[in-house]
Amino acid sequence: MKFWQRLRTPLLIFTFVNVLFVSSRVLLDSNIGKRKVTPFTFPATVPLPQWQQVASQPLPDRIVEQEPYGKVAFPGRRYQYKQNDLLLDVDARYELNTVGDGQQAIADNLNLSFPTNQSPLQIRHNPQLGYYAVFVHQQRAYLNACINSRGGSTFTPSQFDANRLRYDFQFPRIALWLLGRQELRDNRCIWTHLSLPLKQPTSEAYSTLEQAWFSSYKWWSSRFPPI
Repeated sequence: MKFWQRLRTPLLIFTFVNVLFVSSRVLLDSNIGKRKVTPFTFPATVPLPQWQQVASQPLPDRIVEQEPYGKVAFPGRRYQYKQNDLLLDVDARYELNTVGDGQQAIADNLNLSFPTNQSPLQIRHNPQLGYYAVFVHQQRAYLNACINSRGGSTFTPSQFDANRLRYDFQFPRIALWLLGRQELRDNRCIWTHLSLPLKQPTSEAYSTLEQAWFSSYKWWSSRFPPI
């Protein structure tokens, strides 16, 4: 008990100094709280091993209001690939301040929604890459995941939050946050939605999607702009 009593005063002093420092920064630096968005540009071509790209077109921007950035446009692009008689669609969209909800991303980006008690989603895990979901809808097989700026891919908000706690709450980042240089949490995500016609058994279709996504993951995960 005496140990904690001795520790209490230094902790209170440390907390007071930090609060005073941050408050001073907010008062003296007019740029704090005014975050500029670093644009994300989707290239016209994206390599995918063992597939031939046959088309590429931008998706309509999703315009949303997000603090502390204000009105933000989330860009996206669709890529089409061919392998023998299979045609693969890859929709990618950059989101600046996501909560990591894969079901909501499917609803927003693919205009698909499912009853909670009848969801066809199967959440899977790859030890090297992270979490993703697969499902079948109207004779198409889908694979969906949120590629994180730090940590493996995720599909649910709890998985996304676990990455933020593990990779964002580190001393160098906390120090920059105290200086007003960046946000404490990096909530960015590249949502990837892969799909193809169900011309083969479901298990084979899932395997094809997984191989394509595994092959492209490293390319996408290295494309986050600095913030």
